[in-house]
Amino acid sequence: MTRRFLVLLTLICGLGLSAVPLLAQAELLRASFSALAPDQARRVQTELQGAGLYEGAIDGRYGPRTEASLVAGAAFLAENSEGAVIIDLTSPEGVAAYLRALHEGKLAAWLYGEGGECDGC
Repeated sequence: MTRRFLVLLTLICGLGLSAVPLLAQAELLRASFSALAPDQARRVQTELQGAGLYEGAIDGRYGPRTEASLVAGAAFLAENSEGAVIIDLTSPEGVAAYLRALHEGKLAAWLYGEGGECDGC
């Protein structure tokens, strides 16, 4: 699990992102995550934990581990889906849609499944 997280963190850092947009992104993530109901916030953490991206407590609280796993999750989804799933972390609407999709389980196939499979087809 830690290896996957470190690889994704390296990938994210290698994108050459500057500190200012990252601070704005962090604030968007914090504000949107904090607006979730407690059970929704815990579900987001559970989804990320199931993908091996979050190793913190499932407590519904926003902190550095939650933030890092959300950013890593967005990068992982883009990579694992071969670009079919792109998460917009630059707008309140994009972040809210990402968190909603996580707590509703709509990204599960890409996070810890094969992605795009149709069970029972």
